Amino acid sequence: MAEATTRRDTLGLATRVKALAVANPVLDLDRRKSQRVTHDWVGYQMEELALTAIDTVTLKMDFEDGVRQEDVIEAIARVATLQMPDRDEAEHLEVAGWVLDGLISVGTVNRDFEHVYGVAIDGRYVSHSFAFKLLREISGADGRPRLRASNEAIAVLVGAVDIDIASEQVAADAKLEALVRRGRLTDAYRAAEMALRRTVQYAEHIRSGLEQMRRDVRSVDWSRDVQRMQIEALEHIEDRIKAENAIKDNLVQMMENSTEEATPQQAAELIAILEECLRRHAALQANLQEVGEQFRAEQERQVFVPPPSRSHVDLENQLLHPVLELSIGQAGPLLDRFVNAASAPRRPEVLYLPDLITGLMTPPADHDSDDDLIVDPEFADTEDAAAFSDGQYAAVEALLGRADTAGVRLSTLLRSARDQDAAQLDRPRREHLLALHVLGLFGAPRLDPSDGTVLSAQADGVALDDVTFAGDDLLLVRRSVSDAALAEDRLNDRLRETV
Repeated sequence: MAEATTRRDTLGLATRVKALAVANPVLDLDRRKSQRVTHDWVGYQMEELALTAIDTVTLKMDFEDGVRQEDVIEAIARVATLQMPDRDEAEHLEVAGWVLDGLISVGTVNRDFEHVYGVAIDGRYVSHSFAFKLLREISGADGRPRLRASNEAIAVLVGAVDIDIASEQVAADAKLEALVRRGRLTDAYRAAEMALRRTVQYAEHIRSGLEQMRRDVRSVDWSRDVQRMQIEALEHIEDRIKAENAIKDNLVQMMENSTEEATPQQAAELIAILEECLRRHAALQANLQEVGEQFRAEQERQVFVPPPSRSHVDLENQLLHPVLELSIGQAGPLLDRFVNAASAPRRPEVLYLPDLITGLMTPPADHDSDDDLIVDPEFADTEDAAAFSDGQYAAVEALLGRADTAGVRLSTLLRSARDQDAAQLDRPRREHLLALHVLGLFGAPRLDPSDGTVLSAQADGVALDDVTFAGDDLLLVRRSVSDAALAEDRLNDRLRETV
């Protein structure tokens, strides 16, 4: 009997040690702020900022998704502004980011906090390592990171670790109901906030169990683990919905019968919290009703997943340290091959012209009803901005006028365009306009009716040697109409002989 009592006391001691360990990262923020020699953050109360971060994530996250880091940093910065109003906004945001990094445990390999505790079993003291997270990052629906609060983080808010969450939630609702019945709405508001956090904690507890099933369906048993948890959770949620609806009805009656101004406002605030609890219970209930289908789907999916064929790569010892001993020339090709082998194949985002034309030519689908809001667009009169000025066109035409029967190279014209005025700001655009004109003359010669000549560009296999453009160094030639026709016939005969 004495041994049993001793063992119970020891296990209770270990539970309380865990509770202290969970609170230690929050308290450690205030100790570490004095170690920052480049910032004077003495006036900030880091524990309050950390609890603000945990509270924000806890109340804003839902069953599937988390909270954006920007929203959490904004909430922390608002409290930091109240603590130190004489500091600027940039410092408030920097403090908020530092607090959030501390709660995520940025800088550690697995983002875990660890604490060693012991349990005396059969006269022996056995040490155990307690690893936990406060805020953890997940991938959101859009692929961007989101934050979720762990059970341990919510335990920091409600003040307990290693307890039966369902029982504590029942107790929280019972306390809230007793306070409402006695008319102590100020105390009831604090109890309602605690009940809401218990609701979030219970949903996170259920979600963690389901997430283990999604990772490895072979690690859980359907009838012993999953189905039992589903039945117990659904019964618990049903009881909570009934209890919270009863409290809500009492508050509504209190609002209707009260003659004081403060009571209806306090009751309305309590009703808002209870409605949030009911909404979260309904979402959790909907997810629990799909557990059976999810379990069968995971069985079908995971049964065909082959076991890993190779072990994980130790990036630090197997890659980083050997590469640091090599020169840049030696390490570059090795790292390129590693990245190509380790990265998943990704389809390049290339525009496929037939798909684009099909999408543009497809008429819009007809709606079944005319209930949709039709907005008539308003078009304003705008003028198209010219890509090139009249002076640039005139300068290019003057350069094209140098072409004669002997021909002039595109490279020569480009050098002439650059030598005209080296300090002129529109020179790069004039060069592009010249290249476009010459390229157009290559496919479509231009007839000048005034003197009966044809201006064309020809490719004779000479490469263009230029700092800006590449390709063939086209030969710009001006011939009479008859000579141009004769040259075209010769070119066609040469092409037919080649074929």
